Amino acid sequence: MKPPIYNGLIKYISKQRIQFTSPGHKGKVRMRVDSLCRLDVANPAEIDDFHNPNSFITESENQIAGIFGTDKSFYLTSGAASGIYASLASVCNAGDKIIVDPECDKSVINAITILALIPVFLKRNHNRKYDISGGIDTEELEYLTEQHRDAKVMLITSPTYYGVCANIRKAAEIAHGKKMLLMVDESLGAHFNFCSEFPDTALECGADVVIQSCSETLGGFSGSGLIHISRNAIAEDTIREQLAIYQGGSDSFASLCATENAIGYVFKNNKKYASLLKELERGKHIINHSTDIMWFDAEYNNGAGIDRLDPLRVVLNFSKVDISATDAAKILVGKYGIEPETADRNNLVFTVSIYNTPTEVRRLVNSCVAIGKLACPKIALEEDELVPHRRKVVKVLPYKAFNCEGEKVHYMDSEGRLCRRLIYKCPHGTPIIIPGEKITAEHIARIGEIIRHGGALSGVDDSHQLEVLSLGDSFKF
Repeated sequence: MKPPIYNGLIKYISKQRIQFTSPGHKGKVRMRVDSLCRLDVANPAEIDDFHNPNSFITESENQIAGIFGTDKSFYLTSGAASGIYASLASVCNAGDKIIVDPECDKSVINAITILALIPVFLKRNHNRKYDISGGIDTEELEYLTEQHRDAKVMLITSPTYYGVCANIRKAAEIAHGKKMLLMVDESLGAHFNFCSEFPDTALECGADVVIQSCSETLGGFSGSGLIHISRNAIAEDTIREQLAIYQGGSDSFASLCATENAIGYVFKNNKKYASLLKELERGKHIINHSTDIMWFDAEYNNGAGIDRLDPLRVVLNFSKVDISATDAAKILVGKYGIEPETADRNNLVFTVSIYNTPTEVRRLVNSCVAIGKLACPKIALEEDELVPHRRKVVKVLPYKAFNCEGEKVHYMDSEGRLCRRLIYKCPHGTPIIIPGEKITAEHIARIGEIIRHGGALSGVDDSHQLEVLSLGDSFKF
């Protein structure tokens, strides 16, 4: 058998590009053994039981809890998504209400669907020009929690895919005032704990449960993550029971070692962030003052409630020049050997980690300056318009929509129909339409824009069809 996966990966790796993508290790992690296969052992009694630890794993989790400053920490080996599922399943029953951030990951919507929960969505202001949503409006949060005092959980995403950090301290105050549990999906901010120049962590701000990915920014392998429980919000037995369900029965000790190694490396080498942040600040000044490309910063939020951004999440906006971010990404990869996280019409996103170097950042900046000099300013600039996003409202609960019969229609003919499947933009997974939501002209325009600019969508097939609820469905909703 020819190994096509292996051969494909070797071909990709041989290109030796500078990676400003996840996973955060950039292929540079060094372990204490020559081969991880030596650590990929079974589960003999003298080691430990992942789902009922009482030896090495417990000791490691206790050390991690001390590093992150929480009551209890738990390893995830099936990604941050499994942490979302297990956390919600630990505190919610079918039919419970949950207040949800619209900038959530697809895993949140999937968990709501699987667990038959009732979602109530927040609104975030949206800067149309930069196509970036702002922070959490605390007045909106106060209003929504007052209207839905029976909600059990408030689930906020911070930072977002574009690095926008929410006011978690205020969210915690509001949630606790209404006897709600505050969960924070901090998947993209696991590094915040290791440098004072980063925004305050969700745990420092009073969150009860925090889910993190260790692969996005810390340097763990794909699928690695952590759950932190503060103030004994969930009993240890309960969360372990749910983790055993949502993580399956086969867990790799090699993966655990890689996660432990990644956290230990960042803990010991966090001073590296200083030179990295200095170079990023220098790069931002150069690009913003010598090109018409804009390095997105909090000063550009135009009233969208953005107070802090993750400085390691670089977003370059191309709305003022006659080259799209998608085309700029192709030039970076093809001509300069630099790989960005993702690109759409206007925004080019880069994920920086401790495994990147100041030299790599300088190469990125110099390459973008060169691209900026090739571009011309747009004659007619778009208005820097701030618009409130329409609040997501489901007409049919997601779990019911998911279990209804469906039919395929072209997305252009779907206005007014109820969506059956989750539709989200790849790779970052923020939902565009959720199961049970009525499809609007705004949704259709959004899907069309992504398709025109070469973006990838999940839930819309190659013939541009999506699935809606069948008009003759017998499921009573």
